[in-house]
Parts: sequence; structure tokens; C-alpha cells
Amino acid sequence: MIEQARRRQVCLALAGLALGHLVAPPLYAQTAQEAPAAPEGADAPVATNTADAADAALIARVDAQMTRILSAYPIPGASIAIAYQGRFVHQRGYGAAVTESNTIATAQTRFRIGSVSKAVTAVAVLKLFEKELSQALQSKVFGPDGLLPDADFPDFVPRKDPRVLHITLRDLLQHTAGWGGSDYDPQYDLVNIARTMNVPAPAPARAIIAFMLTRRALDAAPGTDVFYSNVNYTILGRIIERWSGVPYEQAVRDLVWQPAGVTDAVIGADKRSGRGAGEAVYYDDPRWPAVQEQDGSGNTGPQAYAGFHFQSMDATAGWVASALDLVRFAEAALGARMGQALLQPASVALMTRRNPAMPDNSNGLGWVATRMQGVEILSHSGALTSGSYAYLQAREDGWTWAVLFNRLPIPYPPEKGVAQLQAFQVAVQRGLMAAIIGRPDPVSVP
Repeated sequence: MIEQARRRQVCLALAGLALGHLVAPPLYAQTAQEAPAAPEGADAPVATNTADAADAALIARVDAQMTRILSAYPIPGASIAIAYQGRFVHQRGYGAAVTESNTIATAQTRFRIGSVSKAVTAVAVLKLFEKELSQALQSKVFGPDGLLPDADFPDFVPRKDPRVLHITLRDLLQHTAGWGGSDYDPQYDLVNIARTMNVPAPAPARAIIAFMLTRRALDAAPGTDVFYSNVNYTILGRIIERWSGVPYEQAVRDLVWQPAGVTDAVIGADKRSGRGAGEAVYYDDPRWPAVQEQDGSGNTGPQAYAGFHFQSMDATAGWVASALDLVRFAEAALGARMGQALLQPASVALMTRRNPAMPDNSNGLGWVATRMQGVEILSHSGALTSGSYAYLQAREDGWTWAVLFNRLPIPYPPEKGVAQLQAFQVAVQRGLMAAIIGRPDPVSVP
């Protein structure tokens, strides 16, 4: 249980460091002459990148910041993709996707995206209920007439805490359902849940939900407080399945990925042996110990390949995609600057709006919504201890970008490394954003 709490603390630290709350020097504009050369093995810029001086300067600034990050932290490889006003202006890999074979990372390399999966799940939910979205957001999730009705989910009763009957679809999307106020996270407790619910380990998503409903109380009444919780999105995945009539992975491909022009996003494999074509290998921070596998065998292995069961985490942290894929997704989710628009403008407005009843809640529907220097920004990060980190940002001034890493550099035990983790996030989120919007364009610099 101590190790579960420690991994939960990492999740909470990452979730709590929203972009607008990160402390960093003022945004800077660095000239191309000041930037060091891009790391060896990096992709060459696409042909259009070198067509004008502005793009060349942008590339130099971004490569300089990526070089700083990979020099400061022991991360084997990374990938970045940047679009401006619907056009890719930079895409590149850095370092190694697979160190043992000297396979370089490229812009096409796929990585685990962790909790960036929540933004994908949210868009799928909004699209599924779009014809009646305002009403659907207020719909109750559990109970005889809930989105997951008792008749279809008898294993969800009897409920330990009757307050769960008040949880709405919006509560799940905005992390106000009432779970998450403690160090307990069921995604790290699949063996115990399986034993309790009398199912084979690792416990599947439905058993996790049944366990949380029948064995554990809420930490707060629904709609009264904000607790970042993976359980919320595990439930959303089952809502997608129930209302689409197909498994979560297929539903999200049909609703989100394929219309956005993404054809190879998949739910990740637990073990390295199941790694997909073109996927990076994940390298735990060497300071972290081995953990017990989630299958109940008692075997141990590295966090990245023993600590997770992605079929149970599908909707909350399960997807594998490239940086290019994430940019295409965000562009399609927020409009039609690149490919097909996934949502109607009214739905986008609901997705990007904070809950007015909770001004301290920075969550839109599936995204962190912040405002910096007069610019509205949507973002989400995704970390899986201690083998990967992902970050996606979309700005109303036209910039959309994603960056992926195959290690999360955090000391062990993690409670002693929060400052280092924050410094890493500042370098990624604020540092790269500064390099990107330093492009000499009056629209992008307030």
C-alpha cells in the first residue's frame, strides 16, 4: 500500500501543477544564433520548415530547449510536433527510442501518452452525446435510470455510499465526483481488487468500478470539491461502451481518432514484449525499485512494464500515439484548422469552459483550462511512473503542440522529489511554450 500511495502522490503532484500555476522565468525570445545545434540523430525538418526564416528561427529555439531538457535530465528519447494555424511547422525526434538497438526517436515514434488519454476520452463522450449535450452533462450516472443503469450493472449495487447517486456526467469529466481525496488509487491495486471481487487478476475496469461503489465511500459529496481521480475516467470509458455498443477502444477510434486522421493509435501493452511497431521502449528512472506485477503472480519487474494494466486503464491513461497524432487530435477537437472538426462550436465552448460554480477548478471537460497573457490555453499532461511523460497544449492564438518522453525523471521515494518534478515540468511546459511563441508573430505574442 505504501508503493501505491507513492505512485498516487506522483499523479497528484503532476495534476496539481497546472500550466498557470508553474513558477518560471518570464517568457523569452531566443535568437537562432544563440541556439545550440540539434542533437545527433534528430529528424531533419520537413521541407516547409526551411521555407521561411520565421520557421527556421522557431526550429532553432525549440531544438535549443529540447537540448537543454535532455542534457539536464537522463531521458533517453523524445519527440515533438508543432502546428501553427493548422499547418505543421516543426516535427522532430531526439535521442533514442530504443537504446539497446540505437533506434533513434522520430516524429513518427509512438509513446504512451498517460493521462492525455483523458482529453481523448472526454472528446469521445462529448461527441457521443452531442445532440443533447447540455442535458446529458447533468444526467445521473448511477441508479435505476442512470447512464449505467442498475439493470445492466447489477454488480454496482448495493452501494456503500448513497451519495454516488448524485454523480453526474459533468462531475466525472471535471473531477468533482467525490473520489480522489486520499492517496488510494485503484489502478495500482488490481490484485487486491480482483481478490475482493472474485475475478481473475488483474482486475478489469468494470470490477474496479464495482469495487469503488460497493466497498469504498466517497471522499466528498459530488459537485462540492475537486479531486483529480483516475476512477472518473474509468467510469467514462464504460459509459462510452454502453452507449456506443462497442468496446471502448473501437468506439474511440470511430468517434475520435479516425475522423481526426489518426490511424495507428492503440491501447498500450503491459509488457515490453507486446510493444507495437514504431513504439518507443520505456526506461524507468534507475532510482526506482522493481514492483510486483499486476497479474497476481508475485513476479516483479520495472515500473514501466510491471506496474500497469492498460486494458483496465484504457480511458484514463491507456493510449499510445505519436506527437503528430496528438496535434491532429487537438486541432480536430477544437475546430477544423487541420482535417475534420470533431465537435460543433457549441460543444467546443462547453468543453473549454470551467465550471462557473467552482472558480478554483481549472478543469474544462477533459482539459486543464488556463489563461496566460490574455491567451486561453487548453492542455493536459500524462505521466506513468517512471517510464514516460507526455504533454499536449492548444492555444487560441493558433499554436498546438505535443511532446513525448520515454522516461519520467523523478527521484525515489517520490515525496522527496516533488521540487525536481516541478522543475522538469517547468522546463517542458513553460520552457517549450516560450520557445514556440517566441516566433516573431504579433498574433502569438500578446
